[in-house]
Amino acid sequence: MKSSSSSLVAKAYETGPRRTALGTYNFSGDLGKVAVPAAVAFAVPWLGWRGAVEGFAVIGLAASLFVLLALANLQVGRPPLPADGGSPTGSDWGIRDVRGFQALSLIQVIDSSTRTGLLTFLPFLLIAKGSSVRAVGFALMLVFAGGAAGKFACGVLAERLGVIRTVIITEAATGAGILLLLALPLVPSLALLPALGIALNGTSSVLYGTVADLVTSDRRARSYAVFYTLGIGASALSPSLYGVVSDWGGVPVALGIVGLLVFVTLPLTLALRRPLAAVAA
Repeated sequence: MKSSSSSLVAKAYETGPRRTALGTYNFSGDLGKVAVPAAVAFAVPWLGWRGAVEGFAVIGLAASLFVLLALANLQVGRPPLPADGGSPTGSDWGIRDVRGFQALSLIQVIDSSTRTGLLTFLPFLLIAKGSSVRAVGFALMLVFAGGAAGKFACGVLAERLGVIRTVIITEAATGAGILLLLALPLVPSLALLPALGIALNGTSSVLYGTVADLVTSDRRARSYAVFYTLGIGASALSPSLYGVVSDWGGVPVALGIVGLLVFVTLPLTLALRRPLAAVAA
């Protein structure tokens, strides 16, 4: 679903502010993640949990039908035809620059594993600093709120500063923020979380928009599927891998490795210079 939607957004903004559009798309998704649980919690006392879930299932089906009709009226989402007007053929992946796509995918893997690694162990770190369980929930809300803002803001920032500069800024800020979090006491740590959330989630909007620069338009959905699969796979595996490290050396050691690993993305941006320069030319 997400790969197809990103492909449609990228196609709609082929020559426009693609990263801003994808940042807005990602931001709206995060708003849904915040709004739906809150709405369910509000509806449960009146409808019960079964009624609340069934109600949102009906809303989801209605929204799916609306989206289907809207896309049909706009005549988007169909397989692209080749230049000669025949049927689309071929099994290649349409990647214009393999080295650049590999580097971008590796950045995505590190970025996704960093996000889930931090969110997994952040509650334990805050409790060790003296936080209550209720304050941990508030802390996670701060991270998520900053993350939603970061997805939109960094998409706009990439249009102004460029992809590579924005990735360097957000990834360096993420790594530095995680390491600083280890050293700060509880209250300053809580104050740092919204800014850390912006950097932590903001890179994703920049990366999603860059996929479209490295592949041909007729294979874009396929490339997005590969890209998202790698990121989601890294998100799924990283808590277990970092959990092993945490069992061995403790939560600070695990989060220290998470923070240091982020800086590996910085030299990987060098592989993006040539393909992105070719797109801009």
